Amino acid sequence: MEEEKKHRGRPSVTEKIAGSSAPHYEYVITEGKKYRSKRSVADAAYSLSAAVVLTEAASEIEDLELICGPDYQCRSVLSQLGRMIRQDGFSKADVVKVAKAAIQGKKDGYSIKEIEQYIRHGRMAGEW
Repeated sequence: MEEEKKHRGRPSVTEKIAGSSAPHYEYVITEGKKYRSKRSVADAAYSLSAAVVLTEAASEIEDLELICGPDYQCRSVLSQLGRMIRQDGFSKADVVKVAKAAIQGKKDGYSIKEIEQYIRHGRMAGEW
């Protein structure tokens, strides 16, 4: 008879989001691909959370493709927006407002990395 494995550390992000159906949730968000780490799975989960909110509000957001593009760097912005929802408890309206500010920043010539840092700083310090 095998001993039950002890679980140490904090639960994964997908366990917090999906509860007991976390393995299925991970499979869906990773599209069946094997990710290198739990962190990359968490980033995908946060990105998906932000994408759902931005999709619902797409009619009121112009030029959304500037921060929701197919490249990996744009996913970092989505990840930060998703963390606002899941970790920090910001409302969906706040996330849409920050997404609009991120789009305006991209139009003004800021890089995706600078926009990501701006959002991270705002999340951590509460300074917008």
